[in-house]
Amino acid sequence: MVWKVIALNSLLAAIYAFSVEKLPYITIVVTFIGVALRVMRWRSSPPDHMKIKMDPVESIKYVILDVVLFRKTWRTDKVMWLALFLFHGSVAGIVFGHMRGFHIWSIHMFESLGHTFAEFMVHTLPIYVGYVFIITQVYFLIRRVMLENKQLTSMPNDYIALVLLLLKSIAGQGMRLVPPEGVPSTLYSVVFIPRFVVLHLETIPNSHWFHVHIILTQLFIMYVPFSKFIHIITGVIAPAIYGSRRKEIDR
Repeated sequence: MVWKVIALNSLLAAIYAFSVEKLPYITIVVTFIGVALRVMRWRSSPPDHMKIKMDPVESIKYVILDVVLFRKTWRTDKVMWLALFLFHGSVAGIVFGHMRGFHIWSIHMFESLGHTFAEFMVHTLPIYVGYVFIITQVYFLIRRVMLENKQLTSMPNDYIALVLLLLKSIAGQGMRLVPPEGVPSTLYSVVFIPRFVVLHLETIPNSHWFHVHIILTQLFIMYVPFSKFIHIITGVIAPAIYGSRRKEIDR
């Protein structure tokens, strides 16, 4: 029995080390290849003979209306609009919060509003944002299942993407809720790619929750170019082009 525990711990240690030291490089390569294949596919599509002169004002207008405010969804489904708005708002908050770990900003930017407010923004609010993020994903998943073969026709990759995102979100929330393994005297650094991708943490998170989270996150990043989540990139470009196109047509 003891040797099984030792073997399991050794296996987990090897997997966790791989997820930090090797997997980031694989993630970059696979993501780059996926994006390159997408670009090649777009370039091979029939050319659009209509020459579009980009109009910054119209482009920004349609990005705000369609990407930020979800105008089309608001007109057809108010509940879905609310879920989308909360989901994307949570994404923005989570991405912003992660930037702190990479020293892009610090808690001091909120200190001018009071220490209590700063602590709330950095330590309390992210927990509620995490719950909202998970709840909206569960809603999307249940909605897709209920509307399957009625209003929606899903491909397997639709479910893979949603489930992968949900699992990594649960792991991230678990990492916040489970007590840390320790509080170091200095920042705890996790080096993914030396000098380029280094995560700085105030506490040493629970090892299992942390490594499951970063493994699932990297798998999700690799999967993005091959899934409908590519709209993370195209979702801004398409409305911008559409806005300029509409102005050209209206002329």
